[in-house]
Amino acid sequence: MASLEIVGLTVTRDGVDLLQDIHLSIADGERFVVLGPSGSGKTLLLRAIAGLETVTRGRLRLQGQDVTTAEPRDRGIAMVDQQASLQPHLDVRANLRLPLELRSYPNDEVDRRVDAQVRAFSLRRLLHRGQHTLAAGDRHEVALARSLIRRCRLLLLDEPLARADPPRRRALLRELVEVQEGYGVTTVVATNDQQVALTLGDRGAVLDRGRLAQVGTPMELFAAPATTFVAGFVGTPPMNLHTGRIVRGDLGIRLLADPFRLRTFAPSLTDHADRPCTVGVRPTDLRRATDRDPFTIEEVVLTTAVLGDQVEVRLGEPHDPVVATIDRPAPPTGALLRLAYDPAAVHVFDAEGRAVAHGV
Repeated sequence: MASLEIVGLTVTRDGVDLLQDIHLSIADGERFVVLGPSGSGKTLLLRAIAGLETVTRGRLRLQGQDVTTAEPRDRGIAMVDQQASLQPHLDVRANLRLPLELRSYPNDEVDRRVDAQVRAFSLRRLLHRGQHTLAAGDRHEVALARSLIRRCRLLLLDEPLARADPPRRRALLRELVEVQEGYGVTTVVATNDQQVALTLGDRGAVLDRGRLAQVGTPMELFAAPATTFVAGFVGTPPMNLHTGRIVRGDLGIRLLADPFRLRTFAPSLTDHADRPCTVGVRPTDLRRATDRDPFTIEEVVLTTAVLGDQVEVRLGEPHDPVVATIDRPAPPTGALLRLAYDPAAVHVFDAEGRAVAHGV
């Protein structure tokens, strides 16, 4: 196990900063998730930590030791990539043995560790099969078992469940948590899958085009997004974001961002009065309105999608719809639907997309 400190890390290619000034501190034994869309730099960050990419500026410290220029084999880091690649000419048992044999471990120690991994990951049924006969989920389990057999200090997982089907993903998620807790190995996971992030992560970072947008617990990223980018990326469905204006009046501050309009005395908005803003409301914070609800919107239903006990509804303007996740039954398309919201669930961002208030 080891702590990881990333100080001002920058990776440049052809004069372009693909990662820029990344600062992160990851605690010993922590599960840390790097979240972001394709092209945001997640895989590149993992490869830089592993020593597979040259760091242009900045430092990497593993358990206090500077490893910025250390060879990958000398870092004590294991990495499982999206392909979960194994040696194609070897069966599963031989793949598990290989990392130890390359380091000249005694045969009895190799056997002992391989048997332990086989039991931990329930791999006995796969031992004599080759890579090309394994399902994607099985291949990832074998790759994970192989990566841990050396008892690495740091484990890097790049989209570990990307190729598993939905039922298998749920089982693998549980297994990943159990394995990490059992081994206590510091783990960094790169993913664009929010279920993976919310389930695996003690904390996480959101990357936006090679820059850190926010670092926090999964709940902090969801409940208090630092920018409109984080607000629109974290959460399924994403937050409703509507441009508008903060207007100062005799009776307080008015937020005008159609279809959301409300009056508030929130002191955090005073310094931003008479300026453009973006108002955000999560789909899960909208519900069917009653006559007693003071803050409501009423819009025409565009589409509906049944999601088990709930319904995802798109309503309002087709080019800028409001999305709500409400209880069944599904309202008919074309009907007027009145929804209520709580000002405490309204997020406000300034003209540059930075959070001003979470709850007004």
